[in-house]
Amino acid sequence: MFRINSVYKFQGKDYRLLKIIPSYIIWIDLNHPNANPSIIKKEELITAIEAGEAEIIKDPFADISLINVTEGSVQQKKRDMGMNIIDLLISNEHFYDPSVRFSLVKRIIEQHKTTHQTIYRLARRYWQRGQTPNALIPSYNNSGAKGVKRIAKNKKLGRPRKYSEGVGALVDQNIERLFRININKYMLTKDKHSLSYAYRKFSTMYHSLFPDTPDSEIPTIWQFKYFYEREFPKVAQLTARTNPIIYAKDIRGLHSTVNTQVLGPGSRYEIDATIADVYLVSDSDRACIVGRPTIYLVADVFSRMVVGFYIGFENASYVTAMQALQVAMTDKVELCKQYGYEITHDDWPCIGLPDAILADRGELLGHQIEALEYNFSIRIENTAPYRGDLKPIVERYFRTVQAKFKPFASGVVQQVKEKKRGGADYRLDATLTITEFKQIIIGSILTHNLSHQLTTYDRDIDMPSDLPLVPIHLWNWGIQHRVGRLKQVSEKALRIALLPKVKATLSDLGLKIFGVFYHCTEIYEQGWMHRKKTISRPQFFQVAYDPSNAGRIQT
Repeated sequence: MFRINSVYKFQGKDYRLLKIIPSYIIWIDLNHPNANPSIIKKEELITAIEAGEAEIIKDPFADISLINVTEGSVQQKKRDMGMNIIDLLISNEHFYDPSVRFSLVKRIIEQHKTTHQTIYRLARRYWQRGQTPNALIPSYNNSGAKGVKRIAKNKKLGRPRKYSEGVGALVDQNIERLFRININKYMLTKDKHSLSYAYRKFSTMYHSLFPDTPDSEIPTIWQFKYFYEREFPKVAQLTARTNPIIYAKDIRGLHSTVNTQVLGPGSRYEIDATIADVYLVSDSDRACIVGRPTIYLVADVFSRMVVGFYIGFENASYVTAMQALQVAMTDKVELCKQYGYEITHDDWPCIGLPDAILADRGELLGHQIEALEYNFSIRIENTAPYRGDLKPIVERYFRTVQAKFKPFASGVVQQVKEKKRGGADYRLDATLTITEFKQIIIGSILTHNLSHQLTTYDRDIDMPSDLPLVPIHLWNWGIQHRVGRLKQVSEKALRIALLPKVKATLSDLGLKIFGVFYHCTEIYEQGWMHRKKTISRPQFFQVAYDPSNAGRIQT
């Protein structure tokens, strides 16, 4: 019924059961500084439990047995020495008998040349804290009153001076107030002033307030530093001295990985753009340097697959993002064939609509993307400003893909643009065309998807241990065991939904956008082209247009 070392609350006190003998229980008060083992009848404790006057409680010293003591440390030496002293007492069957205990203590004093107080203190500590050797480990964490503010009265705190002149300043409430003023003004700001600078400002202020005080009696920089570190924790210092954007992006504590936010392939795509670190030349005239291309990438969060891309000379915009998303959601076999890569559907199986698309506050923040959102139930998510860390998968691959071609390509952007006298301009070394650059990027994407080992991938608990951490294998496993096939739509419907939209005006000359008139059969059938004021026709139409083909629009 009862177990040794259990802790019970009885009559407002905590007791530990040390030994159980027929009809009796030996226990000791956990909190009394001079407690000794005492005896209680089993029936009395059982009656108290049934009456609700006693109950078992959690052992407050349960964690002591888990402490790992360093070999050869002071803690180990004191623990082993204490056990050696009280071993004769705690190993005796009748240690609870005061007369037997007294005689055993006398023998210990003769053997170890110690005192009554030491023996009883060690034995009491052993019994109260769980009857394990670790119970005798000194509680150094309770030493020194760490974090407790010392109150100075008539004498300066700390050791007295040996070599410097004077006694030193007594840091009272008034000086602490001056400390705090200068710390808040110079240390806890984004300017990141040094401690020495803040102390010099304090010293100037102190001299101005107390001009008759000698330099030896001014609070020292060590007192200033002690107050700063005592009153302002490291986290508070870091938060106050760091730009909030940088703190949120690079310093804040992380609670999970991106895998905890997705179920499987297609749960979330990340899209972003960057300017490639290489200059390209014209396809028609290699002597003409065109500039640096824009790269759009779309990546699946769960599998790390690069599912879509765009490479061209247009700036990052909705139009270019639309082309990258169209590639991400459609078959890419024919696209790769145009650039010399013969692949099958199984080599790049990313076809279909994702559940969500995560982008920054740029091209996908507006009304243009609403057609994709409402027509196909795709959730559009936007990150906070300057928070590239919220799209870690696609942001990291930008660095990876450029690191693969930069060592072998010419015309790569250098860190220093200005050239020394007689030096070469790296822009003049450009030799790659946009077509060749696309071939390189597509090859890099295929290599990444089919063979790149994700050494830091956060493997879920239900994933088999022999599953290769390669994007294509993660995608196929996730499709089979998590989400099934992605939702499919026709390429034409998807393309029209992604096209940018604008308001067109209707007149007897046709539909007009960007100064160009368009005609269609439906306009004539409705009679809207008749040049009569009595003809009723709508004034405006919402139309979608393809920036690469001005010959037709979609209504």
